[in-house]
Amino acid sequence: MGGLFGALTTSAGALKVFDQALDTVTNNVANAGTPGYASQNFTIQAQPFDPAVGLPGGIAAGEIQSSRDEYLEQAVRQDQQSFGQADQTVTELSNVQPLFDVTGNSGIPAALDAFFQSFSALSVSPNDAVARSTVLSSADSLAQQFNGAAAGLSNASTSLNTEISGTVATINGLTQQISQLNTQLKDDPGSRTDPAVDANLHNALESLSGYVNITALWQPDGSVNVLMDGQTPLVMGDTQYALQAATASGAAAIEDSSGDDVTAQVAGGRLAALVDMQNTVLPGFSNSLNQLAAGVADQVNNALLNGVDQSGNAGAQMFRYDNASDAASTMQVTGITTDEIAAALPSAPGGNGNALTLAALDNSPQLDGMTFTDFYSNLASQVGQSLDSAKEDQTTQQDLLNQAQTTRSNTEGVSLDQEATQMIEFQRAYQATADVVSTVDNLTETLINMMTVTT
Repeated sequence: MGGLFGALTTSAGALKVFDQALDTVTNNVANAGTPGYASQNFTIQAQPFDPAVGLPGGIAAGEIQSSRDEYLEQAVRQDQQSFGQADQTVTELSNVQPLFDVTGNSGIPAALDAFFQSFSALSVSPNDAVARSTVLSSADSLAQQFNGAAAGLSNASTSLNTEISGTVATINGLTQQISQLNTQLKDDPGSRTDPAVDANLHNALESLSGYVNITALWQPDGSVNVLMDGQTPLVMGDTQYALQAATASGAAAIEDSSGDDVTAQVAGGRLAALVDMQNTVLPGFSNSLNQLAAGVADQVNNALLNGVDQSGNAGAQMFRYDNASDAASTMQVTGITTDEIAAALPSAPGGNGNALTLAALDNSPQLDGMTFTDFYSNLASQVGQSLDSAKEDQTTQQDLLNQAQTTRSNTEGVSLDQEATQMIEFQRAYQATADVVSTVDNLTETLINMMTVTT
């Protein structure tokens, strides 16, 4: 009789184990499409069997093991960081490229061509009022083109400041989420084996890595400390250390929670791309544009000052700007009148000597050994080449990220085929155990009936 009761007890315990196993499989299937979810593996342990000392054997539920692989997670975060930086760079350069026409059919190159062509036409008829008016009109158009390009870069800079502040806010939102999950892990030990908490924590880390370069340091209680560039704390246990964006001075600076400048530590993710664009790339484009604007204005003004106008007076300047550092944005035509344009040389008043000199500026090296048009073409090419290079990097990093995510998915993801196989196995084991319980129950009932009849 005791043997039957022992068999019944172990079989009932097995039913509970298989029921838990089926719950685990069901949970895996239900979360197959949940971002960040790592499949859970149910383990079964054999119980000691020694009837002589009252050990009936059977099985017990073992530890539920997560398929999470932190090495693969780190690889994904690293590639996410690189892709975020490349992708953001493409976005920002794509916004800037339209400001620089590489065809020569519009914008500054077209205006430069029209401007020097007007001097060429003036050299044919140096005293023609229409030709002189055309020179002033084309000069004004050229100044406006420089103003427009400079305004476009300025607007891009303003947008970058907004994006940098928004990105820092996003980073702070994610680090706050991580600190809250750390608090949950600290206060509720049961959550340390909760796959939903685990998924949320890894999702937040992966999202964060797309915005800034981070180092994740796992703690014994399942929480994670997060450092930017392995140096600046962003999350320590349940405490968040928020970053700050300082953009009022034009150049962007990233500060830690104490207000210290940690910009040099921003080396990856979308924030790095934005800061580099604001502090290095755009200023480089602006400097070249200002150099060109100042070069055109200075060379034209110098040539005009060496000539004489229609009245035989010394020539007057045609352009003015505030400073060499903002020549493109402040460039404009002076109050020069049509008869004050110095088309002639002092040695030949009323002639076209100086108009020829001015027209020749278009085809002679003036800036860094290049013509004005070539200098601009070089600048536009730099923008285009930077964008092309960024797009290539974006494609490469996307491929690497996809590969890392696929490798992780193959290890951690839910395989519906595998889960279906396990479900069938556990269902059959459950049914077989249920049959044992039914058989033992019948035997017990029969034995009881026999004992009753005997009595």
